[in-house]
Amino acid sequence: MKSSLNKLFGLAALALGVTACGGGGSNGATPVAGENTVVVSTKAADFSGSDIQLIDLSEGYTAQSGVAPTDQSDTTVARYGEYFYRLGRFNIDELSKYSFDAPSTPIYEYSTKNNAEDATSNPYTVVFASQEKAYIIQYGENEVLIVNPSATTEGEFIIGGIDLSAYADADTSGVAEAADGVIVDGKLFVVMQRLVGYSPAETGVSAYIAVFDTSTDQEIDTNPSDAAENLRGIELSTRNPNKFVYQSGVGLFLQSTGDAFYSYAGRDPGYTGGITKIDTQTYSETMIVDDGDETSHPYGFMYNLAIVNAENGYFVGYESYQNYNLYKFNPNTGAVTAIDAYSGLNITEIATGPQSNLWIGIGDAAQPRIELFDGNNTLETIQLNQNPGAMKFAN
Repeated sequence: MKSSLNKLFGLAALALGVTACGGGGSNGATPVAGENTVVVSTKAADFSGSDIQLIDLSEGYTAQSGVAPTDQSDTTVARYGEYFYRLGRFNIDELSKYSFDAPSTPIYEYSTKNNAEDATSNPYTVVFASQEKAYIIQYGENEVLIVNPSATTEGEFIIGGIDLSAYADADTSGVAEAADGVIVDGKLFVVMQRLVGYSPAETGVSAYIAVFDTSTDQEIDTNPSDAAENLRGIELSTRNPNKFVYQSGVGLFLQSTGDAFYSYAGRDPGYTGGITKIDTQTYSETMIVDDGDETSHPYGFMYNLAIVNAENGYFVGYESYQNYNLYKFNPNTGAVTAIDAYSGLNITEIATGPQSNLWIGIGDAAQPRIELFDGNNTLETIQLNQNPGAMKFAN
């Protein structure tokens, strides 16, 4: 299996701010169930299982555990509106839907396979267009599934698909390795690693972003002036892309890790990653933070990404197994500063939370936790029962 290696107001103001998060609900007036609740995917330190923990910000920072325990560890979470979801990835291939009103009882558990006998499609993430339409990005198939999250029967769940076979690479898997997706201004952006074996650095096999109109699900030609036979997507300068982050008013950013798989093939490390900005109108790519080269690579391999605002972003640098360092950078200038308080830790996830604080997931067999960081100080520590993964806030 291939795998790709995600304020200054004090605690009182933070609590007030998160209570108002979401603008009063989906219509700006009526409260929505779960609008003050953070959904956290957690995983056992020995990978023997996973769970979902809920943090109700209107009642402090205590995490409710045991919401949806399972003995399968390759899972993540998503949310949209009044519901949250668990996505089972490699060899699980299942989307489960939950309500905040009854979080321990799944509304449904639907397979993401078109046919039960199909091999695992390794669904990576869910991108919502509406309550009736979402896209499941599949790492192991040349298709983005189109599903109805409000389906009342499994037969009504899968409603279509988007073909990615034009981007398939030439290795034995024959798939494009789609790793993430995001919707911006009615367009679905899908990033594909296009690894050849474990190598993201083969000549002529660039990583790509394909762009689709969500009203028609047809691909947009991002460079219509070039030869008609060329791929329509955005050819990337980085390799092994992993995570999109879109922040309104700041832009769309992409984190790429580079050749972190070098040891599998006896190669020297390939520093071909970094953080780039993707213009969602012109489809141009701009390097913001380069990971360096074989001679100088001050951050190690780059993992994860969070954008707080136009002046503050964060990424994680890999030092060794479960030994990561946190860095702050300016999304406009690319200037980088090390955050010494968060060095040498097993940083499993970072995300921008309410009040523009950074939520930092820290894996620790004895003390798994999330810490809230305002750019200068740790504001709060939230104890968990397992190591944190994806953290999802109200839409």
